[in-house]
Amino acid sequence: GVFLLKSGASIPLHDHPGMYGILKVMYGKVRISCFDRLERPPDSPQVSPPVPPVPPGQADTLRCSVLRSTAEYTEESGPCVLSPDRDNLHQIDAVDGPTAFMDILAPPYDPDDGRDCHYYKVLTEPEVRVTEQKEVWLMEISQPPDFWCGGEPY
Repeated sequence: GVFLLKSGASIPLHDHPGMYGILKVMYGKVRISCFDRLERPPDSPQVSPPVPPVPPGQADTLRCSVLRSTAEYTEESGPCVLSPDRDNLHQIDAVDGPTAFMDILAPPYDPDDGRDCHYYKVLTEPEVRVTEQKEVWLMEISQPPDFWCGGEPY
């Protein structure tokens, strides 16, 4: 698909489970912040999130993640590539004016097969650990009310 963002607009932090993606800027500039889920071995001690308590029943929406990169892309840049395991959670911001970019995802969305978009909000600021990874806590949320993404037949 082709996405158009006005100056200062964002596509909120979201994922594409089980999908590969290629994003190529065709006009303007975007900033892409990429996160990975931080999977802990099953035998490791459970880590509590360093955040205020969450309402009952929402603890299972928390995700320990790592901020891998924040980079800017223009039409002169190569594509931004994501995989099911790397950079799959990301936010896209228009920088210094409007932007247009092409986004190709494969395999396609299929909620019945676990490939549906989820949205997140950052609960903690990135914290640099000894490993140089910037760990953050994310909470899965409903699609933000101020974000709309429509499609057109082609």
